[in-house]
Amino acid sequence: MTHKKDILATDLNGFARHKNIADNKNQFGFQERSSHTQDRNTQLIVLTSKILKTSVSYKQSIHPRTFCRRWFGLSAINENGRPRFTEEQIIAMESEHGYREKCINLIAKLLKIKPNTIHRWGKGVFFDKIPADKRQKYEIYLGYVDVIRVITMNLKELDEITLLSLLRQLETGK
Repeated sequence: MTHKKDILATDLNGFARHKNIADNKNQFGFQERSSHTQDRNTQLIVLTSKILKTSVSYKQSIHPRTFCRRWFGLSAINENGRPRFTEEQIIAMESEHGYREKCINLIAKLLKIKPNTIHRWGKGVFFDKIPADKRQKYEIYLGYVDVIRVITMNLKELDEITLLSLLRQLETGK
């Protein structure tokens, strides 16, 4: 038997949103999941674990410009698996008033450095003057944050039971 349940969910921006979900319970009141949902959740768990292990193992780094493109959705992929924007459109959006400041403020908060420091990394969003002694450290850290962003996007599609299972797996390292 299926019941609709109104839950309070938090979106990625931290805003509370009401969300109707199907609450599938069997005759004994226990949660049931369709095999399709279980397969999809299993795939998401495997993908999330691989992303996390790969990024940590290989110290994947990401350039600040690429990081901003991904964070602000400029390098998004559409439903057909193709880039949502052309390179020319992305460059035009990066040139818009306020985009550089948004990037600088975001990176400053994440790296816990002053925005004025990032202003000295070069004109526009090229960031080609990052100090050599700090470049690798900053780019690896941005890579970790990007992985967390990707994982978060995947996790929001998991049901509560599967999410708890994933968290237990990550805690135990298995």
